[in-house]
Amino acid sequence: MIDHIRGKILDKSLSGVVVIDTPGGVGYAVTMPASSAAQLPPAGGEASVCTRLVLREESAELFGFLSGQERDAFDILTSVSRVGPRLAVTVLSALDPAGLARALQDQDLPRLAAVKGIGLKTAERIMLELKDKAGKLAATASIPQGPAPGQPGGLPSGLAAEAASALQNMGYTRAEAERALRGLAPPPEAEGDSALESLIRSALKRLSSRRGPEP
Repeated sequence: MIDHIRGKILDKSLSGVVVIDTPGGVGYAVTMPASSAAQLPPAGGEASVCTRLVLREESAELFGFLSGQERDAFDILTSVSRVGPRLAVTVLSALDPAGLARALQDQDLPRLAAVKGIGLKTAERIMLELKDKAGKLAATASIPQGPAPGQPGGLPSGLAAEAASALQNMGYTRAEAERALRGLAPPPEAEGDSALESLIRSALKRLSSRRGPEP
């Protein structure tokens, strides 16, 4: 079993297929969540990715992930009936492991159904079959299994959704928006539009620090 690959990136497509040239001179085509592939260096840079080899009767395909947690989420998704590896990668392109775990914990069907290529019926099946695995996924993603949004200690779901939507309208991906908003809360005295603006400003500061100064 191929556990991970380390080498020089020869090519990286927008669809998430990355070609990695290993020191032994073998180039591996690795299919990754598009949001994860985007975080790798450009062609010529060095990368190390966790992998999962999927064998079929007439083919073998290698899937890659930025972390073991992302690979674990992939394994959990592919345990769902009629959810193949490519569909699992599509889900992880839109929701990182923590975002997926939170959607399952909160039974947030609209959030999962909104993923391109999923649809309502598939989202319902994922929710049903992974209901008992939400805790395991949350532990894998290293997020607390505490209050859900809308309860003490969490963001009101409407406010979080509005902030995430605003960040995506600014050009950030869904995964980037969710990571930036994780753990944030507006000041206790802030209400309505003031709370939303405060939340967006805090998230933008995080995003700016992660991306660094423009060249």
